[in-house]
Amino acid sequence: MRFRGRTFRLDLNEISGSLGDLATFLPLAVGLIAINGLNATSIFLSAGLLYIAAGLYYGVPVPVQPLKATSAIAIAMAATPGDIAATALLMGLIFVGISFFKLSELLRKAFPRPIVRGIQLGLGVLLAKKGLALAFGPNHAMAAGGVHQSAFFAAVLGGIVLGIILLSRGSRRYPAALVVIVLGLLCGVFLGPGVTLSSLSLGWIRPDWGFPLQADLYMVILVLLLPQIPLTFANSVVATADTASCYYGEGAHRVTVRSLAASLGIANLFSALIGGMPMCHGSGGVTAHYRFGARTGGANFFIGGLFVVLALLFGKSIASLFGLLPSPVLGILLVYVGLEHARLVRDIVAFPRELAIAVVIGLLTLVTGNLAVAFAAGIALNAAGRWLLWKDPGREAAWEKSS
Repeated sequence: MRFRGRTFRLDLNEISGSLGDLATFLPLAVGLIAINGLNATSIFLSAGLLYIAAGLYYGVPVPVQPLKATSAIAIAMAATPGDIAATALLMGLIFVGISFFKLSELLRKAFPRPIVRGIQLGLGVLLAKKGLALAFGPNHAMAAGGVHQSAFFAAVLGGIVLGIILLSRGSRRYPAALVVIVLGLLCGVFLGPGVTLSSLSLGWIRPDWGFPLQADLYMVILVLLLPQIPLTFANSVVATADTASCYYGEGAHRVTVRSLAASLGIANLFSALIGGMPMCHGSGGVTAHYRFGARTGGANFFIGGLFVVLALLFGKSIASLFGLLPSPVLGILLVYVGLEHARLVRDIVAFPRELAIAVVIGLLTLVTGNLAVAFAAGIALNAAGRWLLWKDPGREAAWEKSS
């Protein structure tokens, strides 16, 4: 199907690719529902509609994800739904302002290629690390009903999932993510007695429309919002535009820094008004969709439509429904996506200075587990290099050329 010059397909590869980012989306979304008390219908309805809108506008698979760092902090600190919605509202206003006043290209200059590659490498390392913890960590329980499974079960299931992914790698004939998700659901149904299909109830939870007026401003501004803005711009806007360009070339001509800032802002404004979660795009999600087979906005239509249907039909039990997926399935998906995302650094291997900065960011992410800290160190290292070399025109020219 073609619409305004853009091609949309909906085949098994697009469906498989559309499911590739569930390993990032589901743990945070379900955590916000279970721990913070967010409205499940609001979360999945808003995410679904925004997935569809992104697919229609961009024409290539552009992810819609929970704002990862903010969501993780909110879960850890048991922030209230009002605090979370207020954070989304302010984040939305900031990024709409960045796009409207054309500040995005000015800010983009603060993120040269080695910094962007370092963010991609660091995020890949972080995703792989979290995937291993999810699959084989102390909580490698069967997500369905929290029924604990042995390390042997986790290893066997993880090995099967990894085998399916590797056998299909490099070929779009086999929809790996679709097979893996179906396998996981079957394991949950037959091996996870904590949740059965008969326990799932139909019905949605009416979203609480309106402005989030009751919020702890200290929690919202100083904890959930301000520390995340630079990294959100770096990963969800700059690195996402770069990653889409790497994978889709001219097909991603609409995926620009300015348009991503605008869509991220609009997504958060809508999510805040419907009582949802802070949202972003995310370069890792672009890799997830691409590596599992998605090539057009049709993938967005499928996953977005699925989220909307589930929100309206199973809003009351959607967390239990996705709880059928065993954690080793999600964990191995996350490991694979992380490693593939880290491979984006390969185009700077021939440039030692750029590679050094990217590797520093990656190593610091691995050691600290904090991409924001690693990102700040990379910015400082890049700036220090320029400051130390600025008096030597020849060396400065070489420095600029390598970027």
